[in-house]
Amino acid sequence: MDSDLSADTITDGIKSFITKDFLNEKQAARADWIRDQLTKTYESDEVSVDPWETFNTKDAVVWIDPLDGTSDFVKGNLPAVTVLIGLSIGGKSRLGIVHNPFSEEDQSVGKTVFGCAEFGTFKIPYNKESSGEELLAREITQLEHFDHSAEPAEDHKIRVAVTLSHFSDTIKQIIETIEPVEIVRIGGAGNKCCHVSLGTVDSYIHPSPGLKYWDLCAPESLIKGMGGYSTDLFQQRLTYPLDGDKKLKGLILGKNPPMYNMICRRLGDLLKNITQTVKL
Repeated sequence: MDSDLSADTITDGIKSFITKDFLNEKQAARADWIRDQLTKTYESDEVSVDPWETFNTKDAVVWIDPLDGTSDFVKGNLPAVTVLIGLSIGGKSRLGIVHNPFSEEDQSVGKTVFGCAEFGTFKIPYNKESSGEELLAREITQLEHFDHSAEPAEDHKIRVAVTLSHFSDTIKQIIETIEPVEIVRIGGAGNKCCHVSLGTVDSYIHPSPGLKYWDLCAPESLIKGMGGYSTDLFQQRLTYPLDGDKKLKGLILGKNPPMYNMICRRLGDLLKNITQTVKL
């Protein structure tokens, strides 16, 4: 949209593009799945069976990373660059937008992936040359969520997204512990989570410090919408409190809980004693 448009005009445009009826229809279609599957994984402060329309702003924080994948941007790896906008309520991620201006196939176009546990995860195309009218006429595609309870085969070769710019021998050794495994080095936290959502990798593991709340609040919401599961390296659920140092203690993220559990089983004692290997 044109940069000289008022905030009210932009808001009205978005409301006409992604309508309340559209979202309620998607939520209704997922209601049984949310009730039978997601509520067994997530607490009531992370997912609601009922339509989710309002919240108390005093409990809400918007986490923004205007340039996720900074080192990739500097190096010219533009497809790794994303803009992240995440909403946490009561310290839990509830809604996320990951905007990828440059696609790997054609850097003149991109995509925006957004979602939450209640409504699902969606993808819309992006072209910087589009007019405001063309942007509001784009087709919204809902991604098919993963089977939340499907068990991978015991010999499944897990495709793991890992850091591109901060890869090290220690990280390589940790990831190879879960063999059979395929290490896929990808730039940008938001970009990695998009790859998980789109099914090109099974997992995203960051066995080191460095991730901040603004890196994961938005992307984790997409993963929840897909039926995925994530914790820090201590296997504690991710939270985003406004106080504290805003640092996550590493990350283990799977496309569904059984995939996450398989990763933890394969890591075994290394995960139990992770602080002996990684300084968090």
